[in-house]
Amino acid sequence: MKKFFKFIMFGIGGLIVLGIVISMLGGEDTTTTSSTGTKVGESEAKQEEKVEDKTFKVGDKIDLDGLEVTIASAKYINASEYTPATKGKVLRMDVNVTNNTDNKVFFDSSEFNLYDSEGNAMEMYFGGDDLDISGDINKGKKLSGTLTYDVPEGSNYELIYEPTFSWTEQSITWDIVPQ
Repeated sequence: MKKFFKFIMFGIGGLIVLGIVISMLGGEDTTTTSSTGTKVGESEAKQEEKVEDKTFKVGDKIDLDGLEVTIASAKYINASEYTPATKGKVLRMDVNVTNNTDNKVFFDSSEFNLYDSEGNAMEMYFGGDDLDISGDINKGKKLSGTLTYDVPEGSNYELIYEPTFSWTEQSITWDIVPQ
């Protein structure tokens, strides 16, 4: 009987230890973490608002965990003589990025998606002389370039940036109104 009692006690103890280990290593995390990236220059009260919860405008400087992104301008440009715009217009946005993190950051035009007012995805325009923004940005350095899309003429577009190499699933949304 003593052997049976010992066996039961070791079994119960083992199950408790196993339960603790599983909860520490692989248990479901019910907490949610999110970025508290903010528009540069906002008051502290407004800085608590998450980037994902707000739509920004052309000219706003957005801080996303140390990466400062600005859509400086948005305007229609002429299509290339040899590559016409299939939807009618070419929209070019000037982008400025500053890396205020402690690491090198990769930034690329493929991390952006543009949608028209009806939610249709727009295609990038590859007929220009210059390539769209792309590159590594070292700590404390800046990168400037363009985003170019083939679009139908419209009053506004929605631009969404989702960093490819990020530990979180953050995004920034701009309401783009071409000049």
